[in-house]
Parts: sequence; structure tokens; C-alpha cells
Amino acid sequence: MAKKNENTSKTTAKTKTGENAPAPQGMEAVRLIAGLFFAGLSIYTFIALISFVFTWAEDQSLLSNPDVWNNLVPVENGGGKIGFFWANFLVSNLFGLGAFAIPFFFGAIALYSLKIRKVKLLRIFFLSAFGAIIISIFFSYVFGFTKFDDWFGNGAGGSYGYFVNQWLISMLGASGAGLLISVLMVLWFVLMSYKIVIWFNRAISALFHRKPKEDVVAMAAAADAAYMDSADETDLTAAMEDVAAEKEDELKGGTVFEVGESPLSSAAAGPASAVPFEVIDNGNAEIGDDTDEDFLKDIPVGSLDTLFDPRLDLSDYKSPGLDLLEDYKDKIYDVPRDELEMNNRRIVKTLSDYKIGIERIFARPGPTVTLYEIVPQAGVRISQIKRLEDDIALSLAAKGVRIIAPIPGTNTVGIEVANARPSIVPMKSVLDEPKFRNGAFDLPVVLGRTISNEPMVFDLAKMPHLLVAGATGQGKSVGLNAIITSLLYTKHPSELKFVLVDPKKVELSLYAKLEKHFLAKLPDGDDAIITDTQKVVYTLRSLTIEMDARYDLLKMAKVRNVKEYNEKFLSRRLNPLKGHRFMPFIVVIIDEFADLLMTAGREVEEPISRLAQLARAIGIHLVIATQRPTTNIITGLIKANFPARIAFKVISNIDSRTILDTTGANQLIGRGDMLISTGVDLVRVQCAFVDTKEIERIVNFISDQRGYSTAHYLPEYVGEEGESTAGDIDLGKRDKLFDEAAKLVVQYQQGSTSLIQRRMNLGYNRAGRIMDQLEAAGIVGPSEGSKARQVLITDFHSLDRILASLE
Repeated sequence: MAKKNENTSKTTAKTKTGENAPAPQGMEAVRLIAGLFFAGLSIYTFIALISFVFTWAEDQSLLSNPDVWNNLVPVENGGGKIGFFWANFLVSNLFGLGAFAIPFFFGAIALYSLKIRKVKLLRIFFLSAFGAIIISIFFSYVFGFTKFDDWFGNGAGGSYGYFVNQWLISMLGASGAGLLISVLMVLWFVLMSYKIVIWFNRAISALFHRKPKEDVVAMAAAADAAYMDSADETDLTAAMEDVAAEKEDELKGGTVFEVGESPLSSAAAGPASAVPFEVIDNGNAEIGDDTDEDFLKDIPVGSLDTLFDPRLDLSDYKSPGLDLLEDYKDKIYDVPRDELEMNNRRIVKTLSDYKIGIERIFARPGPTVTLYEIVPQAGVRISQIKRLEDDIALSLAAKGVRIIAPIPGTNTVGIEVANARPSIVPMKSVLDEPKFRNGAFDLPVVLGRTISNEPMVFDLAKMPHLLVAGATGQGKSVGLNAIITSLLYTKHPSELKFVLVDPKKVELSLYAKLEKHFLAKLPDGDDAIITDTQKVVYTLRSLTIEMDARYDLLKMAKVRNVKEYNEKFLSRRLNPLKGHRFMPFIVVIIDEFADLLMTAGREVEEPISRLAQLARAIGIHLVIATQRPTTNIITGLIKANFPARIAFKVISNIDSRTILDTTGANQLIGRGDMLISTGVDLVRVQCAFVDTKEIERIVNFISDQRGYSTAHYLPEYVGEEGESTAGDIDLGKRDKLFDEAAKLVVQYQQGSTSLIQRRMNLGYNRAGRIMDQLEAAGIVGPSEGSKARQVLITDFHSLDRILASLE
């Protein structure tokens, strides 16, 4: 039985290792040769046709000259004699001027073969063939009534156009043939681009002095996008019906959006002005809930023809290129076949020693870990395999052995074994993945690769917050850099702002140069990277003010989230004079949460909890990292509002349970090895590596471009109740914890700021402000340097009288 399993494992390993083999080199060579051939043929045909238009009369003698191939016989065509005969065949014998559609088809084949651009050959062929035919008939009809009816010998439409045109005139007459040809010509233009409907609609509107209907304009633009993005066999009628149905749904119950749809989701950096929007006087369709006629009158004529684009302030901004990142090819290794087979045999032997039968076993090599999937025989309990975790690790002599029993969604048991030579996952390779580049995400993030070498891509806007934890030196900072880099590569400065909190003062300092592009801060803040604890408290409070203000705007606009609000604003359906504005996403990244809780306590936890609970809908998202995954740091309130969690290697299974609610993080191998929980299951991922030098190149590339005049300013925060200077204390605005602090001081007869800080879990600055208020109220004496203040009230009865007098 063991021998059979070994053979099966060899066969399966062979199959698995060959799954991702590259395409045969011969096919690539054929594509390259074909692409170059059709590129040359396209250019040559175009030159020959252009020359033929001007020199066809001079070269007509070549058709009857028996010595045509003699070198002494001159030729005027730019393509030589072969070019003349080739152009004569296409123009005179076939399609006339319609032959100019043919080199464009050859060019499309070249683009497809050389993979320069995604081209739909079937559609291009149909448009080229139909275009050559209809252009041939059209020019033959038009020039048939002029003195140029013998141009090119058979007329401007060639032989084909001439004979078809004669047949149509004999059947329908000159007028009927002209109408039919004109309709077919317009149809060809419509198939080329459905925007022709918009132009016709506007022309008709101008002639009859009426405004075009919004529905027609919107349907035309949307159907054009649907037609251009559809497969080769797209049905134009079906596209129009889909758009009409969407419009009907919108009028019935509000705007309906597809998942991942965004008005700014285009990968191009240019202005998003492709879809026109026109204001109409439609009885049922509103321009906007907050739009008034005076606002529309003040807008320059023609400005409503396009969507508002916030990127126009930095229209020349360019996203960083992949050339700024390293390949690390010398640090990427394939798992040797003999290593896979040896581990296979050892796993089978260990299980057979405990009388556990296996039907088959196969391997999935990853960058740092290989997953061995086992299908146990009928009657084998999964708990039996789970108990052998330490025995399997001993037999394999490997670290980081982890058993998944069973693998979710399958009937197999997984054994994860660390590779002898772990590979680096370059950030460049995951950023270049189609799943990341083509994903319809609002905030796309790629963290690394899974065990099956698939990129780990998710939308931070749907997480909606992220908790990152792990022991010191296990990859948290690199993970944060991967998140920031992913967003910098996909978002425009107008669409995204970062609030970076770095108590350690060195981890996020590299991004300080992005202040005028991507960073947000308080109006009076000196540094865009926030390192001072009190500034962190003020910034978080300011974010809660921004959150409340955004919710007020959403309420005024009668929408439910920031995506719907921005969609409405970009369509110019909200009045900026009433406070409406474009809302960029705000991503708050806190590098060391535990340190903040130690120094500021409840002052930090309270606003973070509010943001975590409410900020999702208005585009504010939190990424919090800590190297102390203990229960007093990662509290139940924090865990309840952070369903998405990342755990790097931790010391004990208790820490793992604190982060993920399950064990496993203590069995990771470190150096970027992590488990990601999105509330459903765990995924093991090797974090993408981005070095400090690479970050510097990215930051320098962005900072060297033109930016905004200042950083993005958050709302000004004036401080909590009770905050005042030592020389001007207003007891009418006491801190809400004033009474509790007074009782504490009288109880212990110790006027110490540190006492209030420790007992009430407050930050030092707030505890100091409360102590100044106690002094102003006559409860404690003045400061005596390093000594504790004298407590002037000795009993609670006297204290109650003072507190009652302050009410």
C-alpha cells in the first residue's frame, strides 16, 4: 500500500509541477513572426494604395507591357511594380477607395499577434469587410454623377462598387439607391462607434430647437461602452435593452450600481469625460436633490456636457511604473522534485506507522510553504491525523508544520511544510498580476502570494478595516508598506488620502515627501507623519468630526454611502454652493497601536472605536498594527469592528487566539509568513517584499511631480471640554471626568497627576488639565515641582459642597 501511495505521489507531483509550465516557445515564435509580417504588410499596402491614388494613370501601361518585369521599365508607385499590381487589384478590380480599410485589418492582426493591445479580430474583420463594401458602393454612386466616373479605370468605387451600384439603380432608381446606400453608410458608422447616435441627436435637437432627452444621451453613451467592451459576438440590440432596463430600475428605486463600479475606476490617468451628461427639464427625473436653478445659471455654457473630474487639478499626474521595483530573480527558487518526493514518503510512512491509510497525496508548492493534500481512506478520523502534528514535524525535520483538518470546502486534509529554501515574493510581480490590475476595486490591495502562488488581492473598502499583529521583526512593517504601495500604484492623489501615525517615528517617515500629494493632517500640524501622542488624539478626534460632516452631506444628498455620493457629485447633480464636495477615500494607518494605548489610553480607544463602527460608509478605513497581541490591547470592542485580521508569527497559541480566535499563527515560519482572516476562513500568504530603496524611488517619483499647494487639511479640532491654559481656567467648561478625579484625589489625599493618569486610564496631557481645574476649584494647591500637590479638602462632605457650587 505504501508503495502504491509513493507511485501515486510521484505521478501527482509531476502533474502538479507541470501545471504552470509556460507556453511552448514555438508558439511564441510563430506569433512574433506573424505579427511582424502583418505589420509590414499593413504598412506596405497602405503605401501602395496612397501611391496608386496619385500615380495610377502613369502606371497603367504596365498592365499591357509584356516586358513589365524588366528593370528598365519605370514605375511611379511607391511600392514598386508589385505594389502597383497589388494596389490595382484592391482598388480597380475590387473595392476602390474602400480598399483603404484592408491595411487597418492587417494592422489589427499585427497588434493581436505581438500582444501590443487587446484586439477583437472577429469584430475588426467584420467592420473592415463591411466598411470596404459600403465605401466602395458609396463612392461609386457619388462619383457616378461626376466627370470622375472613370477614376482608377472602373470608378472611385472599383469594379465591385460599379456593378453593385448599377444593379441598385436599376432596381430602386437613383433616389432609392441613394437613400439605401446612405442608411447603410450611417449603420457602418454606428457599428464603429455608437456615439454617432449622440451626434445625430444633438444635430436634430439644434435643427428643431429642443433639448435632447437625458435618457437618450445616457443610453447612447452606456450602450456604446457596453458594445465596445463586449465579446466579439456582442448583440447591439441586447446592449441597448440592458441599458434601458437599468434606466428603468434607476427611475423606480434610485441609482443601481454594479459591484466594483466607480466613476473613477478607469486605469487611464486622463480626464473621465467620455460619458456626457446634459441637464433636462424632465417632469419625473430630478437633476439633483440639492441642485437649484440659480446654481445651473452660474455654470458656464457647455460645462455640463462632461462629468466633473477631480483629477483635473493634477491632470498631468502619472502613477509610478513597475520599473521602480526590483525583480529579485536571484532569490526566487523552485522546490526541487526530490524534496517533494522525500516529504511525500515521510508523511506516508509516519501516517502508516499509526495505521492511518491514505488513498492519495499530492503537493502544491508555494513560495515559502508547500501544501501536501491528503485524501484519507474511509473510516479514518480527522482527529487522528490532527494529533500527529508534532510526529510529522519530527519525521520531516522541518519547522512550521501546520495541519488543516479538513481544508475548507474539500474532502482533503492539508499539511503545510516549510520549504528548505524559501523564495522572496517581489512586489513587482504581484503588482503586475492581471487579477490586481484589472480588478474592479475601490481600494485594491495586493499583499503577496498564497500557497498555490495565486496573488492575494482584496478590496480594503469592503474589509472595511484591517488589524495587523505579530511579534517583533516578523514582517508587519513590510506588510504595511505593501498595502501603501498597492494603493499608490492604483489611485490618483485626488481620490485617496493617507493619515499616517508612527509613534516609533522611523517606520513611516519615508512617506513624508508625499505630503502635497497623498497625505492628510491637521491645519496647524507641522509634520504630515504624526508622531506626537497628543497630535494623534487630536487627529483622531478630527477624523470623527469629518465622519459626522460626511454623514450630514450623505443625508442631504439622500444616498447611503460615499460611492453613491461621489457618483452623484461627479454627474453634477449636487450643488457645491450648499457645501457638497468630492469625498476622497481616507486610509488611516497606525503603526504601533499598543504604544498609543499605553500613553493616551481611553483618549485613543474611544475615537478609534467610533471610526471603526461608523466610518465604513463614508470612505474612512483603518489599518492598525501592533506587536503586542494581548487582550488588553486587542479588546473585544476592537475585534468586533475589525473582522479582517492579519497575523504574522507570534510566540504562543494564546496570542494567536487573541488575533484570529484560533491557533496557527504560532506555527508560522516568520519573515513575512502570515495568516489572513476575513471572518470566513484562514488563508496562508507570503507577504510581498518591498525594500526601503524601492519605497524611496516610488516616493521620489511621485514627489517630483506637481502636487497640491498644501496637504489635505482635516477639520480643525479645538480640544475637549475642560481644555484651557493654566492662566485662564473656565470652570464652567470642566472636563466630564472632573468630579470623578476630585473624589479620587480626596480619597487618596494625594494631588498627583500620575495618580489620575493611572487610576482613570487617561493620557498625561488630559490628566494635567484636570489637575489644573482642581487647583482652580480650590481642591488642590499649586504645583510644587516634582512633589505631589497639597490636597486642600479632607472630607467628602466639603467636596460635595464645592461640586454643588460649581453646578
